[in-house]
Amino acid sequence: MSYAELHCHSYYSFHDGASSLEELLTRSKELGYSALAVTDHDNLCGAMRYAHLSKSLDFPGIIGAEVTLKGGYHLTFLAENREGYRNLCRLITAAHEAPDRLNPELPPEIIGDHASGLICLSGCPKGELSQLIDTGKFDEARQLIKQYLEWFGSKSYFIELQSNLVYGDRARNKVLVALARECGASLVATGNVHYHVRERHRLQDCLAAVKSCHSLEASHRERRPNSEFYLRPVAEIEALFEGYPEAVSNTVKIAGRCRFDLTQDSGYTFPDYPVPEGDTPDSYLERLCLDAALRRYGAVTPEVRTRLDEEFRLIKKHKLAGFLLLYRDVITLGREAMIDQGLSDPSLTLEENPPGRGRGSSVALLIGYLIGLSHIDPLKYSLDFPRSIREDLILRTHGKWGWRRAALAGTIATYQIKGAVRDLGKALGLPLEEVDQLSKHVDWGSARKLGAQMEKTPHFRDKIDSPARRH
Repeated sequence: MSYAELHCHSYYSFHDGASSLEELLTRSKELGYSALAVTDHDNLCGAMRYAHLSKSLDFPGIIGAEVTLKGGYHLTFLAENREGYRNLCRLITAAHEAPDRLNPELPPEIIGDHASGLICLSGCPKGELSQLIDTGKFDEARQLIKQYLEWFGSKSYFIELQSNLVYGDRARNKVLVALARECGASLVATGNVHYHVRERHRLQDCLAAVKSCHSLEASHRERRPNSEFYLRPVAEIEALFEGYPEAVSNTVKIAGRCRFDLTQDSGYTFPDYPVPEGDTPDSYLERLCLDAALRRYGAVTPEVRTRLDEEFRLIKKHKLAGFLLLYRDVITLGREAMIDQGLSDPSLTLEENPPGRGRGSSVALLIGYLIGLSHIDPLKYSLDFPRSIREDLILRTHGKWGWRRAALAGTIATYQIKGAVRDLGKALGLPLEEVDQLSKHVDWGSARKLGAQMEKTPHFRDKIDSPARRH
């Protein structure tokens, strides 16, 4: 019997997962798993990277997420196919529409409308089903199982069993198994993995302490109860679920169904841009640029024509005309906001006085300049939209396309060495003055070089081997 881990957190579960995607994948392959699902908390930020990494290792990687429901309950979803991935994206988006952006909450009543293509696992001990069992509400637990079976069907809803040697796991699993058999639901074993090897639990403890803004000594309630949340050898998993072998074999069956390849099957195409009758996005963009070139240069010179022809060829090849036209709409809205605020002369054309300045390689794009995306002199002018129109422009953009069709792009917060030293030093209870001093001495780079950095500093050279600093 083999095994597929279907509930695993990477460091994209910020302050919770303590291992990288590479570490998790490599370890899963070493252990002989048939597949690994990454189910980070309320996000798919690492999904594309994970898809590429698993493909490069020729190892089945499953895209999923552990989503937080209203009430703080956890529920695990796996994308079986492209439709499932799209529905998972919709559910995560709905969860982040909660008033508190730092604490997403998915309204459970909308899950049934987005169940197609998804496999649903009942969740960890923080799942609603487990919480009902722990509080003795067995009738409500039965009704909850029946509700999810109605939404997902018996082939796509599984009762999740976890055995991390935590007090209460064994008793809870017995009740979960009994209710599953009574209601006609199948079982699945998962590890609720938060690090790839046992030794990494020390870092996970520190991350939990950092998240709670407490030291390790003061964060017992926030930390995991033991060091058992790692990728186990298959033999250990079989022993933990010895009484329920179908829960282990079902992991492989589920993994066999989840063959969605995000690198190829996302199915995303840029929406068609509405253009005047008789035009295509390419022809309309070309007409706009030629008109702007006449205004800017007085004529479409051979130099301008040659440059434009090459850019149009590439834009048509990569189907970017609609994107650039949409970007032009945003620029136009920004210009309207500037005019309304008295920051721009309405008699000037868009390309004469664009509201923003291009970034990076966009300033080398002649088409970008002609539609107001970039400016002729990026060194002379700043590279941002004027801060004074930012809020107004965001409201106008959402107003034109709707709140469900416009969004701000986000970034993933990652630790740099100085920030990591400060946060971990506080979690370990080291004197704040020492932590601050050490963070100022370390160079940019990997934490693996921290010992060498401390060796160079007389104040820290004799303290490297103390227990707190050695970790």
